[in-house]
Amino acid sequence: MYEMVIGLEVHVQLKTRSKVFAPEAVTFGERPNSYVSWVSLGYPGTLPVLNKACVEAAVRLGLALNCEIASTFFFSRKNYFYPDLPKGYQITQEAAPIARKGQILLRLPDGSRYPVGIERIQLEEDTGKSLHDQDPFDTLLDYNRAGIGLVEIVSEPDMRTAQQAMSYLAHIRRTVRFLGISDGNMEEGSLRCDANISVRPLGSDTFGTRVEIKNLNSISALGRALEYEYQRQVELLRAGQPVLRETRTWDGNVTVPLREKETADDYRYFPEPDLPPVVISTEWLGELQASIPELPDRLFDRLVTEYGLTSEDAVLLTEDRPYAEYFLALLAEGVSPKSAASWMNGPIRAYLNETASSMERFPLPPHRLVQLIQLIEQRKVSLSAAREKVFPHLVAHPNLHPVEIAQEMNLLLLHDENQLEAWISEILSENPDKVEIYRKGKAGLLGFFVGQVVKRSGGKADPKEVQRRLVEKLA
Repeated sequence: MYEMVIGLEVHVQLKTRSKVFAPEAVTFGERPNSYVSWVSLGYPGTLPVLNKACVEAAVRLGLALNCEIASTFFFSRKNYFYPDLPKGYQITQEAAPIARKGQILLRLPDGSRYPVGIERIQLEEDTGKSLHDQDPFDTLLDYNRAGIGLVEIVSEPDMRTAQQAMSYLAHIRRTVRFLGISDGNMEEGSLRCDANISVRPLGSDTFGTRVEIKNLNSISALGRALEYEYQRQVELLRAGQPVLRETRTWDGNVTVPLREKETADDYRYFPEPDLPPVVISTEWLGELQASIPELPDRLFDRLVTEYGLTSEDAVLLTEDRPYAEYFLALLAEGVSPKSAASWMNGPIRAYLNETASSMERFPLPPHRLVQLIQLIEQRKVSLSAAREKVFPHLVAHPNLHPVEIAQEMNLLLLHDENQLEAWISEILSENPDKVEIYRKGKAGLLGFFVGQVVKRSGGKADPKEVQRRLVEKLA
């Protein structure tokens, strides 16, 4: 029997207005090579200037991951030649990272918690982007991304299953979103992951030969790549063949050799001569600590223990901060936790998915949704009509009051007892066979009768009142 030994290197692209050492704006999806400067392109005589906002983001992340923050740190040059690195070196941290020795508790799908250590967090600059599929003959280069601030989070080799690694990456993504330092979108490259994996006999305390896997563009891809690479290495060892120390890439189905694994000596690290050491004062560190919001795992526990929500609902509500804040705003307006979660993870999530939108762009302010929920509670509009008809119209016209929409769409419930009684009598008289079957014990037919009465009323009958009266009449 063999076990996996996994460590992850996660790169988080920082959501700052300008790059980490250069003045141009941070963008995504713009015309190639339109957001570049002499600094990013490495023109002779240009000098880097450190962006304080990037340092702030890195420190806040280090605090959120329970790391020790360096009182003084400095930058290094990592020297290598590649077309997407126009300067011929990357400004990064090697000897003196911004944070070290953290630890997080992963929340696994079965509800258990698993500790993973954080070796280091370092601040560096991103490279440009190589485009291999835009031209039939040449690789094209887009330097818009060159110089954008990156935080690299290096875990300890503490994970032993693909599921633990997937949970770790999801934890990092949730954390950076709650901190507001990155959108964490793997499909856009603002969060990227490299996995280091080795295998060893179960019970051994000696590490095997480590292989790095690149091009992992989703959490599910990480899991599939680790499972494949584990099987590949185990098969080699069982056949008496060595596992080579190399870098491989994931093509969606298998890992493919990319190059031999580099060592620190290959990069010829030395202190960056154009940037002085950075000192973090105790006062500023205290301010940054105070600025950290309630983090997703703490909020998850509160949603389950204090508000009685299911783990499934709590997971969805803690995926990103704007989504969680909207939920909490509903609670502050007096909506019950279960009702608020039902609306958030039902109609609102469906709208966001259908429109490929984010919570920040959701047009309906919380108080408008509260007004709609109140109409349901006051039995002026049915839940189904509110969700299926009023809500979509309200999202399109958020300045309208929900009751105006319900009136315009003729959806206000009718509370005329005589009319309700007449509709019920009509449905029962039209379905004598089903009435008999119900009275013989098939209670599930009650839903049929309720549905028929509501349909006969054109949606004006209150389903709860219809059900109460039907139970009385069919007794």
